[in-house]
Amino acid sequence: MKIYPKTSLQDMSEEMNEINRNSEGMELQFFHEKNIADKFDFESLIRQRKEEFPNLKEIIVHPPLSDYNIELLVLKDRELIASQLHKLVELSKELNIKICINYHTYWTKEQYKASGLADTIKEYLKIIENTEVIMLIENLFMLLDEKEECSVIEICKYIDHPNLRACIDTTHMHCKANILKKDFNTMLHEELNKEDCEKYVKQIHFAAALNNDGYVEKKTHGRKHENYESLKEELAWLEEFGMKDKIYVTEVSEEDYFARTDQIEEIKMLQKAIKE
Repeated sequence: MKIYPKTSLQDMSEEMNEINRNSEGMELQFFHEKNIADKFDFESLIRQRKEEFPNLKEIIVHPPLSDYNIELLVLKDRELIASQLHKLVELSKELNIKICINYHTYWTKEQYKASGLADTIKEYLKIIENTEVIMLIENLFMLLDEKEECSVIEICKYIDHPNLRACIDTTHMHCKANILKKDFNTMLHEELNKEDCEKYVKQIHFAAALNNDGYVEKKTHGRKHENYESLKEELAWLEEFGMKDKIYVTEVSEEDYFARTDQIEEIKMLQKAIKE
């Protein structure tokens, strides 16, 4: 397991910066700069963070949180993703770092196939094959046509390219079970299998959905685990399905993004769990 902190353009406390200095990777969260599904400047922050933290060997780019799903981008401007990937390849080579870019997706594998989006993704992947750049697609919980499967894993499996991998968000998994009113462990065994998770999942977004919610009340989504025991329970199912030795990004929402005290506590609990 590699633990990567999540940061953004904001300044951070010295305690958070010390974690950054000791980490070989981090995820950078971006927000809309002008219009939705528009270009955003990831190059400046990548350069800034690499200069501040020369220890970095890998950076994950997380585009704006809403209205930036891969389907919308392709419909709006087919060249937008292509231009992002070309730039990331340039930066990866120049700065000698691995770079991932993580897109949300709302569609199922069958919708990818029927719409031609799968073929479009294959064309994008030609830009980054044999490079240190990876496209990630992240599971969401609002997929109306997703039945008993994890669509992002199924899409990665269908396209089957080494530069396309899945990001599994633990909060989103819990949200889906809560929305469907399913037992969480039952849902996991319906949707996941260890072999596919080991092969196609690269990264975990690690945080909790509180109060059996995560989708109605905003403050229950993507929070620090309430205690060490609940964090260990989360790790147990991830390990069961072959996702222990992945990149863990502590995607923790909190009140103070300068201090990031909740993310720091989450990281410390994860580090404790690794040692046990």
